[in-house]
Amino acid sequence: MAAAFYIPAMRACAGDFPVPLDDVFIHFDFARSLCRGHPFAWVAGQGYSSGETSPLYALVLACGWAVGFRGGALAVFAALIACASIVWAMVSLRALLRSSHVLVACVASALLVSIGALDFTLVSGMEFALFIALVFRAFVRAEALMRTPPHVRAAAQWRLGGLGALLVWTRPEAALVIAVLAVLAARHARSQSPLAALVRVASPGAVATLLVAVLNVSLTGDWASAGARLKLLSSNPYLSDLDRGREVVLNAFYFHWKVIEGSAVARPGLVWLLLACALAPLASRRTRDLGCAVLVSSGLYALLVSFNGAARYQGFRYYAPAVAMFVCAIALGLGAIGRKVGAPLAIVLGAFIAGGAAWRAGSQVAFFRDASQNVHDQQVLVGKKLHDRVAPRERVLINDAGAIVYFADCGAIDALGLGGFRRLPFTRAALSGEASTVELLQHLAPADRPTLLALYPNWFPGITSHFGHELDRVTIEHNVICGGPTKVIETADWSSLDTDEVPAAIDTLDVADVESEQDHAYESPAPNGGWTIMDVLPTHSGVMVFDGGRIIPAGERESFRARASSKSATLVLRSDDVVDATVEVAGTVLELSAPKAQQGWTAAETVSFAISDGERVVIHARAPLRDFHVWIVPGL
Repeated sequence: MAAAFYIPAMRACAGDFPVPLDDVFIHFDFARSLCRGHPFAWVAGQGYSSGETSPLYALVLACGWAVGFRGGALAVFAALIACASIVWAMVSLRALLRSSHVLVACVASALLVSIGALDFTLVSGMEFALFIALVFRAFVRAEALMRTPPHVRAAAQWRLGGLGALLVWTRPEAALVIAVLAVLAARHARSQSPLAALVRVASPGAVATLLVAVLNVSLTGDWASAGARLKLLSSNPYLSDLDRGREVVLNAFYFHWKVIEGSAVARPGLVWLLLACALAPLASRRTRDLGCAVLVSSGLYALLVSFNGAARYQGFRYYAPAVAMFVCAIALGLGAIGRKVGAPLAIVLGAFIAGGAAWRAGSQVAFFRDASQNVHDQQVLVGKKLHDRVAPRERVLINDAGAIVYFADCGAIDALGLGGFRRLPFTRAALSGEASTVELLQHLAPADRPTLLALYPNWFPGITSHFGHELDRVTIEHNVICGGPTKVIETADWSSLDTDEVPAAIDTLDVADVESEQDHAYESPAPNGGWTIMDVLPTHSGVMVFDGGRIIPAGERESFRARASSKSATLVLRSDDVVDATVEVAGTVLELSAPKAQQGWTAAETVSFAISDGERVVIHARAPLRDFHVWIVPGL
């Protein structure tokens, strides 16, 4: 199976070992930093990053780096780990089917490597192959635990719990699987305490999860990892609850359509056969509890993944563990059919399912080949171009935080925040939009800002147009995996970030700056407004000044808490368009209006008013308002 995927892709990558996902190289970045003495760092010397959601896999890859798998060769080591993990998962299936005919285990193992969508992820270089091997081993331990004598049962429960800690350090979603297995252990505690059994199995994984969360919050100020913050639907400020629900349903629907119907069976109408085999363990007392645990784990995992905004992209890779656990349930079902009806029927049935899935795997092989070629011809090439262009103390602003940094081996700031940089909340800024990303760059000293850009113009049109001067570009054809067909390399000019002419204010709200907004408890009308914008315009003296802001639709409002007190103050608002709004402070409504400036920034101000520290200031937009900055200045 691995050869069927690797060989065509290697040819497409001019002999280099294929990697179909840029995220694979993020793991490589963390593994390299670990070997250089900077654990949990995306780039050595840039500080802690919560962007590595699989620290165990980074540790495994670091072993390969340490013994000589450097550069592109680390992908070969990742492939070896993947193949070893698949074999380990097959060994676990054999252990679960030890009372069945050996050929039943063989066809069950064949099914594990016959589903093209699952194969894509298994051999991609991501951590999922290792994770699936650990999950299958956990099922083996759980099954053995149900038969363990009382005098060694507690030790067996702790061993299962210890494996749970490794699971959450490989994929955080494993917490669901651990919870299900903890309930299974409590159910089979028999004469011993069910609560104690539950604690022994669940607590190591819970402690492991808590350790990561504490590390995140102490070093970044955020409990969640950068990946969760960036990708979960709950984090997107511009989605309503209805939009989020719609996305969850669409993710689940596309998963069933593209993976289960489109890849796991020969024809969509045969899905019932998979379901029948997966439910078969429930008909046997011997396999009922374990089969139920495996099925529930698979279903809960798929449901949780459906809350990931990227779930239905990049080959449905996030669903791979759910598919593998579903295969495990089918394997248990084949074993039950073999014992109840006869091994020949189970063997024929398993071979039919596996053969039908393998027959449809060709499209996934082609997708793997094309995706690997895309990453190789764009991301890897951009990284190599930057390797000799970036000076030792310079940085590059990028998106897609994997291959570019890995091959450039340089300092970098990830515009999407998966890589960390000095506790600055780039992930939170990325969720608001590119204007917020530039606002964070404004916090940096000029010497610390990126000197080069390697971005998609279609993702970052404002940054590439306002601050970049093109040096080079890499364009690919037949793009199936990258964020855009063209990645540009530009020199960066941030001079407009340091030339602002501001009034002498007692309080300043920098709209679209997520740190300033957090300090002021700012509330936008999102998801019905609050979209970020940026502009670079001249001041009265003709100096070009950058500012980021938000759009407040007509009839909507924004608000913030003042951080100063004054008996006589004036509110000044910066815009790049006409201003027609009112300001409400302590029940007093003030006019805020100004025509659009003929050239440069527009400034609107209210009459004097009294304000107290902590007072909420509400700005109501009578017409669409483009708010970039708010100052509270002393009144006359």
